[in-house]
Amino acid sequence: MGGEEVDKNIITPVRSPGPIAVFLQGPRFWNGVAAFLGMACRNKPLRLGKRVIAARHAHVSELLRRDLDFGIAAINETKIVEVNEGPFILGMDRSELLERERRALYEALSAVDMDALRRAAEAEIDERLAAIPSGGEIDVVGAYARPVAAHTAQKLFGITGPNDAMFMEVTRSVFGHTFLNQANDKKVRERAIRAGHYMSGWLRDEIARRRKSGKPGEDMMGHLLRQGIVDDDGARRTLGGMLVGSVDTTATCVAKIVWLAGRDQDLAIGIRRDLGDIERLYGWCNEALRWWMHNPLVVRHAIADCDLAGCAVKKGDSVLAMTIAAMRDPSVFPEPKRLRPDRDPAAYLHLGAGLHPCSGRPVNRFQIPLLVAGLVRRDLVRVGRVRWAGPFPHRLAAILGEGQS
Repeated sequence: MGGEEVDKNIITPVRSPGPIAVFLQGPRFWNGVAAFLGMACRNKPLRLGKRVIAARHAHVSELLRRDLDFGIAAINETKIVEVNEGPFILGMDRSELLERERRALYEALSAVDMDALRRAAEAEIDERLAAIPSGGEIDVVGAYARPVAAHTAQKLFGITGPNDAMFMEVTRSVFGHTFLNQANDKKVRERAIRAGHYMSGWLRDEIARRRKSGKPGEDMMGHLLRQGIVDDDGARRTLGGMLVGSVDTTATCVAKIVWLAGRDQDLAIGIRRDLGDIERLYGWCNEALRWWMHNPLVVRHAIADCDLAGCAVKKGDSVLAMTIAAMRDPSVFPEPKRLRPDRDPAAYLHLGAGLHPCSGRPVNRFQIPLLVAGLVRRDLVRVGRVRWAGPFPHRLAAILGEGQS
């Protein structure tokens, strides 16, 4: 991390998982899960005790759309509130507060100059790759995708923290507890709460500075302050809630796509052929992530007794939307084992659906394919194994060739 000072109490430990853990994290295991659930849930969702599992694309999509029956607050609210020092829309069920803060978020996001963010990301990608000689090694995560994503997030949201390393560790720790700590591990929680204090402090200080200067800025923070839909604390909570997934979601997706491209010549050749077409590149990335998703399922909580595609659901049930299986459904993805970049982008469920999709979709749409394309353009001579920090890819070494001119 370039020797930058970081609070060691917020760092997600790097570990060397054994062969069983590596298998459970890898695409082969999740491909097997998807195939099994595709058969087991072919006709209707499957009940296992107080859990209901949906795996067909139609059933998963219906589940995510029916937010009045299947809520998110019981899943995310407590964790979000304790690390974000207040609520965020990804922890809210339907309410006036949700509607107001969703409106504020999306209006502010749509006002940001995405073309400028894209140009800045492209310039940084080119600069980082130009520093790697032919036959040289790059860490796809730590020296490439993660810092580029961090700098995009800093420009988008309007905060930097004291240094890049601290900024990246804060976002990783908060994300790890808020959305991935299903077992409620105490150490993960403690890291996240401490990191959340830093994040909230940075945001409060920058909002106060801008208010005092009378210059709100042209990033999301500036547009939130200018529009007046939410107060300053609402702006802070909105930015904090968005920030947590902005770095490691990108880095995880890029690491998995590159790992697959290093082992699947058809994928690498397809990406190389379409380097000049951002929409086709996005299609290749979506297809690779069908094979090794950054998040294979999402969970909802049954708010009331109801029916889901012929399966009786009881109030209080956990309802699992197995997006990884849904995206192998041949009724929506014909020839599901083939990677085809021309599929309908609306069919993918990588970034959620319904009331609570990932709000960073406009950035991911250009940033992920640009990061992948930059490496493929240089030729992936060899791609190593993923090294993990908790649930996050932490390091992925790749040897790059001379590449295309």
